[in-house]
Amino acid sequence: MKLNGIKKSSGLLEGKKVLVTGGSGGLGRGICEVAAREGANVAFTWYNNEKGAQKTEKILQTYGNDYLSINIDLREQDSAGKIVETIVEKWGTLDALVNNAGVSESIPFILIDNNDFYDLMELNLFAVFRLSQAAVRPMIRQKYGRIVNISSIAGSRTIPSPVHYACSKGAIEGLTHSLAHEVGSYGIMVNAVAAGIFEGGLRSTIPEHHQQRYVNACALSRFGTPMECGELVAWLLSDRNTYMNGAVLYHDGGTLG
Repeated sequence: MKLNGIKKSSGLLEGKKVLVTGGSGGLGRGICEVAAREGANVAFTWYNNEKGAQKTEKILQTYGNDYLSINIDLREQDSAGKIVETIVEKWGTLDALVNNAGVSESIPFILIDNNDFYDLMELNLFAVFRLSQAAVRPMIRQKYGRIVNISSIAGSRTIPSPVHYACSKGAIEGLTHSLAHEVGSYGIMVNAVAAGIFEGGLRSTIPEHHQQRYVNACALSRFGTPMECGELVAWLLSDRNTYMNGAVLYHDGGTLG
């Protein structure tokens, strides 16, 4: 049986409380949908994309689980604490965090100014740090948790990409490795997904000729879909993942390194 063209739930995340940032965009929506399909209560954040948020809300409603739609600017330093507090007050706990929200700007290196750099880092890196720190607190108390950071192949491969974006993703991978080591003894697993180009993600910020180069280099000769990313993330968040920790998983259809 299929729902919305996607296979029926196997209960991979049954009863879990999951937070996904950037849930109003294509990639975040796919992650939210798979998590809901697999039985999770999903909270997602969004900002300046009300139509996208409404689309995600409508999808989550079809699965019948409780959900939270949180409109907040993750660049605000107190946002992380507010988000986690809201979820814990509503559901009693937070089991999993997916740091998906991010931005990219196609700006040549010599034209990137300090404001461009700081603004991108505030969302792509600092918000990830603050949310992870806020989420880890209840996870430590319950001796259980899962964190998945959505990175990019730009973080560790020599590919055409804005330099400040690549910096942010490389830093996220360093954060993933170190945090996994620090909190593993509390039953918390931290991993990252180094995403290629996905439909509905940041593809619109990538020049057409770079998109074509990606497809040409991809063994599957296509872009990924948000639901495909959601499938991988759901497994990483689940109890079936018992030993994958501190890893950066390339999810790019098999491109040239």
